[in-house]
Amino acid sequence: MIKRIEMRLDGGSAPRGEITVKDLNGIAAALQELVTRLGRESTNAAGPGRSKQFVEEFAQLRLGSIEAGSTVLQFSKGPTEKLDLDLAGLADADDRLWEILGAIGEDRRPDWTTELIADTVGRLVGALRSAARTTTFATAGRASIAITSSMIHPETWVANHVTDERMTAAGRLEKVDLRSHEFRLRDDVGHTVDLRQVVDDAGVAQLVGRWVAAEGTGVLNEFGRLIALGEAIVSSVVDPAEQFVATKVVSREEILASAPGPDPDGGIELTDEEFEEFMQALHS
Repeated sequence: MIKRIEMRLDGGSAPRGEITVKDLNGIAAALQELVTRLGRESTNAAGPGRSKQFVEEFAQLRLGSIEAGSTVLQFSKGPTEKLDLDLAGLADADDRLWEILGAIGEDRRPDWTTELIADTVGRLVGALRSAARTTTFATAGRASIAITSSMIHPETWVANHVTDERMTAAGRLEKVDLRSHEFRLRDDVGHTVDLRQVVDDAGVAQLVGRWVAAEGTGVLNEFGRLIALGEAIVSSVVDPAEQFVATKVVSREEILASAPGPDPDGGIELTDEEFEEFMQALHS
């Protein structure tokens, strides 16, 4: 049974040996939920009752220390007052936990992953990406797992549909990662599309900040929206809003000079009687 989990975080925004409360909360909450859900599924204790409470005690995580060097989080797992029982399913839960952590590092979703587990893992992935550039998980008796944040994606754990169809998207290129060969564009309504395995990524990197069109193998989310293109081919195109953007600054003097002034012959015409009534009204 796994009794301790060590997480070594490198390249985070906080100084070495520290972690922001926001990142710590995100990691701790998602990791605890993941361990608990794996324990419930492996022991068939998803419903109410004594067995559920028993499993949750063995899934309980405690943060013992945050050590310097890198930022090292030391988690203890399971109750302190109980013997190390070989409860049916707990060993399987530990195996699946380590398999899930390895799958995170490989950016793949195992076939056996349920939607509840995948939802939790997606949040853990997001927390790891926020907290550090690389994260290493270690425990006694198992091979360490190194995770590179730039290589993992929360959407991997969503029920996405990878199509065989070539699809297109257009927007402003706003993210470039030559190491992972991944890019991202954002369209004019704020939707983003990840570009994966980009062809000629070094050349495409020169287009960052410009409007581009991309074509590749489409990946749709559960609602049918395009969220990624694989083996993407990217080219520069004209920004559709460019024609509506003024290229000349017009001075106030030019604006006033071109604006029509008051018409001296304009205004309403009054008869003598109407004008006299108007003047009387003013003095009344």
